[in-house]
Amino acid sequence: MKCSLGTSILVVATAVAAVSVVVGILIIGSPSEGRLNALDSGRVADLQGIMGATDLFWSRNERLPRDLAELAADPRTTLNTVDPGASEPYSYRIVDVDTYELCAIFDRDSATLPGRPLADFWRHGSGLHCFELEVDKAVR
Repeated sequence: MKCSLGTSILVVATAVAAVSVVVGILIIGSPSEGRLNALDSGRVADLQGIMGATDLFWSRNERLPRDLAELAADPRTTLNTVDPGASEPYSYRIVDVDTYELCAIFDRDSATLPGRPLADFWRHGSGLHCFELEVDKAVR
């Protein structure tokens, strides 16, 4: 039994597509891994936004906000204070007059995230990780 040219092309194209999908999953990970990586990237972006808003709050009030609710209440500020995966607020704690701590629970170690590497300061392991931050008093 001979295969027609069309059947041969279809078999080759199907094999190439299947190999491409497998290689893609091996290189970039599964969709669930991609979701976890995106959540962790979003957490870092949220914490960076909170840090910027805290610097502005300090420049306007010469003190740290009591909590994230006070920080988010400023109508000039738009920021996300809730973890997108856990739907729980990020942890915020005042350490001293110009130093505070922001904490989040990460799904993955940042060293395993694909794409450009995070700045050294924002690197984190999986699980709870806290960043100690000092207010940038030069922000106006």
